[in-house]
Amino acid sequence: MNNKAIVDDWRIKLLLPLLWLIDLLLKQRGIASSIFERVKQSDNLRNILLSVYGNKESVDEELVEIIKKPANDEGALDAFVSIVTGPPGPNPVQLMPRNLFTCSSFMG
Repeated sequence: MNNKAIVDDWRIKLLLPLLWLIDLLLKQRGIASSIFERVKQSDNLRNILLSVYGNKESVDEELVEIIKKPANDEGALDAFVSIVTGPPGPNPVQLMPRNLFTCSSFMG
């Protein structure tokens, strides 16, 4: 899934032209490779993880290395481009059960 799955969010709608431009740029192998090399640097990975983890203490050197290691595998660039530019997949909010937070779900 990528952010394009949440097009009903006004922030994503606002950024959609930028996301399309990024998709276009990533279809150029040289540009995609350059961007990927920057993204997989430890400092950048740490910042990305800090932006998505609720518990910031969980983002330690070990986690950064666990995420970074597969980025050096053959095909990692193609996987990165595919994830960012590919179809967005389902909206994550729509995949959540409707009764997730209702009392009946806790009463069994």
